[in-house]
Amino acid sequence: MGLNLAVSSKNAERRLWIALAISSAIVIVEFTGGLLGQSLALISDSGHVFTDVLAIVVSILTLRLGRMQHTARRTFGYHRTEVFAALINGSTLIAVALLIIYEAVLRLQQPNRVQGALVLTVASLGLLGNLTTTGLLARTRKTSLNVSGVFLHAAGDTVSSIAVIVSSMVVVFTGYSGLDPIAAVLIGILITRSAYGLVRDSTNNLVEATPRHLELESIAKTIRSVEGVKGVHDLHVWTITSGLYALSGHVTLDLDKISDGSIIIGKVAAKLKESFGIEHVTLQMEKEALERIEREDTRL
Repeated sequence: MGLNLAVSSKNAERRLWIALAISSAIVIVEFTGGLLGQSLALISDSGHVFTDVLAIVVSILTLRLGRMQHTARRTFGYHRTEVFAALINGSTLIAVALLIIYEAVLRLQQPNRVQGALVLTVASLGLLGNLTTTGLLARTRKTSLNVSGVFLHAAGDTVSSIAVIVSSMVVVFTGYSGLDPIAAVLIGILITRSAYGLVRDSTNNLVEATPRHLELESIAKTIRSVEGVKGVHDLHVWTITSGLYALSGHVTLDLDKISDGSIIIGKVAAKLKESFGIEHVTLQMEKEALERIEREDTRL
C-alpha cells in the first residue's frame, strides 16, 4: 500500500507541474486582459486562477514531504502537512471570494465600459487552459486533499470562464456592461462553495473526525462478525492523510489463552483493511478477558 501511494504521489506531482505551467500562463493573460478590457469578471477569474497557482505549489511541496521517511520523533512522517496546506488554501480562497464580491457590488453601482471583444478572446483562452487542467487532474484528484483542491479550483475556473464569456458576449452584441460585475459575483460564489468543502474536510481531519465515507456502526459490526469477538467499544477512526486511515478501540474476546487473542486481532485487522481500507489498526483486548485467563492460569 505504501509503494502504491508513493507511485500515485509521483504521478500526481508530474501532472501538477504541467497544471502549474498552464495556470501561471492563464493568470498573466487574464489579468493583463482584464486591466486592458476594464473587466472585473476577468480580473476576478485571474485572481481565482492565481489561488490555483498557490495551491499547486503547496500541493507539490506537500506530496514531496509526504514521501519523506518517518522518524522516531515524527512517527507518521509529514503526512499532516497536507491537511494544514488544504486548510490554508481553502481559507485563502474564501477571503479572495469575499473581496471579489465586494468589488463587484461597488462596480454594479458604477459600471465601467468593458472592452467586450478583447475580454471574449482572453476568456476563451482561459477556458481552454482550464479545461486542459481539469482533464489533466481528473484521474489523480483522489490522490490527496490538495490535489482534489486543485482539481476543484480548475473545475470552478472552467465554470467562471464560461460566465465571463457570456458576459463579454452580451457586451459585444448589446453594449451593456452591467453583466460583468454580476458574473464576478457568481465567480465569487463558486469559489466560496468549493473552498467551503476543502475547509470542512481539512478541519474534520485535524479534529480527527470519522471519515465521511465510513460509518462507525458498520465498522463495529464488521469487527463483531469476526469469530471470537464478543463485543467492541471505545472505537475511534480517523484520517492521517488522504487515503491513509487509522483505528483504535477495545474488544472483548472469547478465548482460552492470550495467544488466541493475537490471532483474532490479526483477523480483525485483515478484515478492516479488506473492507474499509484501514491500514493502521490498534485494538486492546478487554481487561475482563485477560483477568479470566490469568485466573485460569493460576489454578493450573
